[in-house]
Amino acid sequence: MTDAEKLTQVKLLLGIADNTQDTLISAYLSMAEKEIISWRYSYTDRTITEVPTEYENTQVMAVVAGFSQGGAENQTRHSENGIDRYFKYEDMVAYIRAHVIPICKVQ
Repeated sequence: MTDAEKLTQVKLLLGIADNTQDTLISAYLSMAEKEIISWRYSYTDRTITEVPTEYENTQVMAVVAGFSQGGAENQTRHSENGIDRYFKYEDMVAYIRAHVIPICKVQ
């Protein structure tokens, strides 16, 4: 999946119709890509530079999870006027680490 396709998917999932937030979403995609690669390959091949195909949807959903919490960073509980909010993942990194299996090296 290309970066443009990932951007389009994120915007579709978030209900964003214009291009005003493309730069911000692209930054989230880039950060998610780096986190997935560093988490997945932390003890093995450090020459990997692209998200593996099987984790492209995880990258998109991690951005949705992180972007959706903007203004409520690391909030795990919020109550106001009888409305309670909880986040399953406190941020994009927590989402990635819950969904990406790291590769280990046995010595």
